[in-house]
Amino acid sequence: MKKVLIVDNSSYMRMFVKKIIEKGDFHNIFEASSEEDAIEIFKVEKPDIVILDLNMSEFRMDGVRVLTDIMKINPETVVIIISAVGHENVKDECIALGAKSYIRKPFDTEILLKTLEEYK
Repeated sequence: MKKVLIVDNSSYMRMFVKKIIEKGDFHNIFEASSEEDAIEIFKVEKPDIVILDLNMSEFRMDGVRVLTDIMKINPETVVIIISAVGHENVKDECIALGAKSYIRKPFDTEILLKTLEEYK
């Protein structure tokens, strides 16, 4: 069974995403609310899929650093970015760093489910 790590500073968003991915029959789910927690959980649990928000704090896009760190640890990890940051250059940077998909908030739940199905 695939392990999934949800990384978002918003507890509401983590809960929302968790409910969606449970519909896709993913049940080995971990959550992190900060950059530090995300990397620590990633190292211990070794998830197959990471769903990652870019904005972990009000003024910084810590998610880009998390993505970079994850790719250094395991470049085979499937990272799906879900972010309100819609700038094309940010999306391109994340894909260049190794993210497999970039979904912009607000998003349709079916888009996330279809994206996850590709990597099941």
